[in-house]
Amino acid sequence: MKIDVFDVEKKVLIVAEIGVNHNGDLGLAKEMIKETKSAGVDAVKFQIYRTETLTCDLKEVKILKQYELSYESFFELSELTKDSGLIFLATPFDREAVDVVARISPAIKIASGDITNIPLIEYAAKKDKPIILSTGGSTMEEITCALEGIEKINRRLIRESQIILLHSILSYPAPPSFANLLSIPFLHSRLNFTVGYSDHTDDISACLYAVSLGARVIEKHFKIVPNCPDSQVSADYEEMKTIVQKTRLIEEMLGKYDKRPEACELDNIKKARRSLVASCPIKKGEVITEDMLISLRGAEGISAADIHKVVGRKAICHIKKGASIQRSAVNQ
Repeated sequence: MKIDVFDVEKKVLIVAEIGVNHNGDLGLAKEMIKETKSAGVDAVKFQIYRTETLTCDLKEVKILKQYELSYESFFELSELTKDSGLIFLATPFDREAVDVVARISPAIKIASGDITNIPLIEYAAKKDKPIILSTGGSTMEEITCALEGIEKINRRLIRESQIILLHSILSYPAPPSFANLLSIPFLHSRLNFTVGYSDHTDDISACLYAVSLGARVIEKHFKIVPNCPDSQVSADYEEMKTIVQKTRLIEEMLGKYDKRPEACELDNIKKARRSLVASCPIKKGEVITEDMLISLRGAEGISAADIHKVVGRKAICHIKKGASIQRSAVNQ
């Protein structure tokens, strides 16, 4: 599956979740994009909302309002992101925001809190763009219901697997003992969609373990100033850089889903494998028994794996003690 030109099946997509850690400051948001580029991530993600369409909790209204950026700001940030060679992603929290995201992003991200917001999910599906669906706090029934909502509006997204499910824990911070990273292979096995991981722990370890378990997208909150809304669950520059470097190393180490000798093993295979050697003199015409043989390294003869092709056969020449058993010396 591709997000823009990025094939997540070939390479893990690493997303720096800027979210609202820009503190409502457009200049800081721009600086954060530059920092993520330097850290080596593949994409940045923002949250686009209007407070009055998101919550009626007066305390939350006061908090969220100070982190709002205008729609025009996100068009500007999108251009800067693309000019930096990164992918711009965003989470919309209402229909108007979905319209904006559909214009400036190659995919639409649905937040964990909106997994049961079927009207918003169905509206997003109408945009005919890949959907990244966070599953924090959800049951399998709720995930299935969200997918059915997408399919109702746009069967192509389901049929062509244009869905990425993000395992996540809806807790800030999420205790490591509740990370439940085995949900990553579980979701892939049960639903057969690409699966990633959105991390809310206060460390970066879970991101790396998630890659080892098959996550094809890693999303981690990012900060460059300590005083920001999601500071406790955010990676700083050095931590984000480490996520990128270690993820690429893990990808390299994971290799391919099969089992065969690697090029670096070939010389040692020859040295380590054993061949059959005569443990005593064997006369011409004598029937060879297992106690006449020993398996040793460094003997270039019949492999120990083929002992059944030697035992019970007659020697067609005299074989000295310590000599490797050659096929030419055994009656075939």
